[in-house]
Amino acid sequence: MNQEYIISAVGKNVPGIVAKVSRAVYESGCNFEDSRMNLLGNHFALMVLVTAGDKKAQQALSDACESLDKEPDLNVILFEVEGGRKSEFATEANYEIRVKGIDRMGIVYRTSQLLASRNINIMELETRVETGKNGKPMFTMRTSVAVPREVDGESLRKDLKFLAEEIPETISLTRI
Repeated sequence: MNQEYIISAVGKNVPGIVAKVSRAVYESGCNFEDSRMNLLGNHFALMVLVTAGDKKAQQALSDACESLDKEPDLNVILFEVEGGRKSEFATEANYEIRVKGIDRMGIVYRTSQLLASRNINIMELETRVETGKNGKPMFTMRTSVAVPREVDGESLRKDLKFLAEEIPETISLTRI
């Protein structure tokens, strides 16, 4: 039976990190499934869901990740996934939330806290800070979320509007 793992790796932004991790997965006899990879500042980060078909592949993957973690400027962690892909929460994004405004502390916290209080599952979240035309740091956030059917959409829109006024940012909610 297949065992799922998540590999998390972060290293200085140099060519070859993806090649090293994907080689370790391949040579271990495992399969590369879902993944997310991004440049964050001057570091490259990746998270990969892999499957191992037997104990030999599982051990080989564990050994390969341990070896990668010993390389300079690369941190690798292997997580065993328990229970497979079944989740009690929705796993299909049906809305996108965008936030834009002057960068300030607490935007991600306040937004994610509101979503958690409504039992809304964040599927993907990305943020960016760039210098605006006025020279001030401008913050943008894009979040794909799974809003349960029992959540009243109009009430959620009102809560987001209230939050936008409190933090003063522009927040939009769009059905996917």
